[in-house]
Amino acid sequence: MTWTSNGFKSFLREHQKTSDQVCSKHGCHLVEFDKPKPHLVCTKCQKEALHQREHEMIDNSVVSIQKRRTTDVLAKDSIITDDSLKNASFDNFETDSEETKQALHLSKQLAYKYMTTNEQFNTLLTGQPGRGKSHLALSMLKAVNNHSKKPASCLFVSIDELFRKIKESFNYSESKFDEATMVRLLSKVDLLVMDDLGSEASMKRDSNEASDFVQRVLFGIFNARTRTIITTNLNSKELSQMYNPKLISRMEKNVKGHIIKFTEATSDKRMIEF
Repeated sequence: MTWTSNGFKSFLREHQKTSDQVCSKHGCHLVEFDKPKPHLVCTKCQKEALHQREHEMIDNSVVSIQKRRTTDVLAKDSIITDDSLKNASFDNFETDSEETKQALHLSKQLAYKYMTTNEQFNTLLTGQPGRGKSHLALSMLKAVNNHSKKPASCLFVSIDELFRKIKESFNYSESKFDEATMVRLLSKVDLLVMDDLGSEASMKRDSNEASDFVQRVLFGIFNARTRTIITTNLNSKELSQMYNPKLISRMEKNVKGHIIKFTEATSDKRMIEF
């Protein structure tokens, strides 16, 4: 049945009457309805309940929007190519040497700084592949995402995959991974992990220098940021050969004292003996 406004009002007049009973809260007479079955209603209580539901819906919407802009960013917008990395945490990081124990300890300290202070600094994790750099970087990010007093937006991005998606967007105008969108997203999040710096260039070019396109995108991101965690297999000399000095200076913003370096003292956790 489709109701018009007048039809609904007519229905109410026909099937309601004022009762002798009084609402204990408001002191007004209850209204008695005979459909769909006899029941008593306080119109003021109904209005209050309606207003309460409206406020709850608004509050829930605000919370949902806030979560999407902060703590949900990590799960919804991260670009992680290694599925085994997704469960990374401080608790399951393997400490099989003094170096790995120190790396875990420093990572926890830096994560605590990120979540409890406004100190602006970048963190650099460097060393050969398979030592656990990405594992620690994501663990730091999760700690901040889950325990920061003020909700923070955290994002993990595999740099090589980031550039692959941006380049794919050249052929798809509706792609959400276009250059402008990604630079804006990566520039604005509170804490960002840029994973495997150098992989986007070193594996695809004859020269050791990153392309102008790569350097432009990275500069746009790092120039806008003051809190970034970077992992790389490259040392400082190799980085300086690959990227221009202005980009290097932005990567190294306040990085002194916030470097976690893995050497041969730490074994390759990915290596399989055969």
